[in-house]
Amino acid sequence: MSVPLLAQWVGALLPLLAATGAVREGDTLRAEIASAKVSFLDYCGPATFSATVRGNRELVIEVDPRGERGPLHLSVVLPSSAEGRWAADVVVVDAKGRPLLVRRSGTEWHKLTIRVPAERATYIVRAVEPPGPRLQVFPERDRQAVEPTTGLRAAIATWHEGRKAALSIRFDDSHPSHLSTAIPILREYGFRGTFMVCPGRAEPNSRWRSDFEEHLAEWKAVARCGDQEFANHTAHHRGASGDAEMEAEIGQAAKAIWDLFPGRSKLLALNLGGGTTWETTKPLRYYLDKYHLFDASTGSLGMDDVYGNRVAAFREHLRRHIERGLWCRIHFHAIGQDSGSSEATFRATLATAKANERDLWIAGMADIYKYQTERQAAKLELHAETPQRVLLKLCCGTDPHLYDQPLTIELVLPTAWPPNKLKIIRAERQPAEVLAAAPNTRTIRLSVPPLTSSYTIERSP
Repeated sequence: MSVPLLAQWVGALLPLLAATGAVREGDTLRAEIASAKVSFLDYCGPATFSATVRGNRELVIEVDPRGERGPLHLSVVLPSSAEGRWAADVVVVDAKGRPLLVRRSGTEWHKLTIRVPAERATYIVRAVEPPGPRLQVFPERDRQAVEPTTGLRAAIATWHEGRKAALSIRFDDSHPSHLSTAIPILREYGFRGTFMVCPGRAEPNSRWRSDFEEHLAEWKAVARCGDQEFANHTAHHRGASGDAEMEAEIGQAAKAIWDLFPGRSKLLALNLGGGTTWETTKPLRYYLDKYHLFDASTGSLGMDDVYGNRVAAFREHLRRHIERGLWCRIHFHAIGQDSGSSEATFRATLATAKANERDLWIAGMADIYKYQTERQAAKLELHAETPQRVLLKLCCGTDPHLYDQPLTIELVLPTAWPPNKLKIIRAERQPAEVLAAAPNTRTIRLSVPPLTSSYTIERSP
C-alpha cells in the first residue's frame, strides 16, 4: 500500500478507534509515519522510488535508479507532531540493517536527507525505542489527593510556587554583549537567564574566533555567582560531518560547562544551532542521553529586531501562555546598538515580564524542564492517622542526581485547621519549607525536594 493511501485509511480509522478507547501508542505512531513526505531532493531524472509502512515503526523506501548513474538524495520530512516527541529517536538503515549517515538541520531534526548510490536498494526509516527504562508518567489525577476524614486536600502545583505559567529567557552564541549588557540588566530585574554558550577553543590555522575563550575569566565569574544558567550550544556552532565530529561538538561543550559548575546537576538544555547541519548514523537520543541533555532547539520566540515589533509580539505571546498555563520561551542573540536586539527592546521585554511577574515563574530552561519532568513522574497520597494528623506520601521517579528542582505542593486546609497551628515534618525529621500562604484562601504551599518521601501534617492544639 502506498504512503498517501495508507495515511488516508488510518486517518479515517483513528476517530472510530478513539471513540471506543482503542487507540494505542503504536497506532498513532504508525499513522504519523504514514504521513511522512518522501521525495528526491532537487532531482527530475529517471530514478523512481516507492514508500510503504511496515509495522508500527518503519517506513520502507525502495529505490529504482532506472539508468541513473549519479548519487541520489532522498528527503524524508516527518510530521510536525513528531518533532517534539519521537523525531529524536529515528535512524536510517539499509536492507541488511547497516546504519546510514543522515543529514539534518540543527533546528529541524524531523527533516532527513539521505545520500544513496544510484542502484536498486531498500532503505528503512525506523523509529527506535529509546534505550534504558522509561520514566513512568502518572495521570494528572494522581498528582492530587483528598483525605475524606479530615477534608484535607493536596496537589502538586503546575508551576513552581503556584504561578500560572513559566518564562525562560535564552541567549545564544555566548556573545560578549551578554556579559557587558544582558547579565547586568537581568540582575537589575532579578531575573535568571539561560546562556547557550559555545565553549570550544580556537583551533590552529582557523579564522574562527572563540568569543567564549577570549572572555573566559568573565564567564567563570558568572558561573561562580550561580545566578545565571548555562546551556549547550555545541563547541563551535559549525555542525558536523559524521559521528565523531558530532560527538566532539556536543560532548566537549557539555564537559566544559560541567567543569564550570562542579557538584551541580549535569542536566543541560541543548540547541544545535540555526544555520548548522549535522550528519550522523545515530539518533539524537543517543547524544541527549549520553550527555544528560534535553532538546531545546524549537518552540521559542525570536527577539531580534529584524523581525519587527518584538515587544508587542512578546506581549501577546506571553498573554496566551499565561492564559493557557504554559511554558513561554523567548531568545536573544547579541544585545546593543546595531546588534540582534537593541538595549531598548531588551529592557522593554524585561519590563513586560516584570509587569506579569505575579503570574510567572521566570527561571532557567533546565530549572523549568526539571520541574515539568519531576511533576509528570510524581504522585500523591493522603492517609489520616488521627483526626488531627495526616500522612502525605510523595512518590517521585526522577533521578535526584539530575533532577533537583524543588516541587511545590499546595495544601487546602479544612476549616477547623488554622494555618498558624500547622506543623509539617518530613519523615527524616526535617521540617518542610512552608512558602507563603495564598492570600484570602486556606491554601498553603510547601517546597519539597523531588524525592519519594513522607510528610506528617499535624494540627497543633
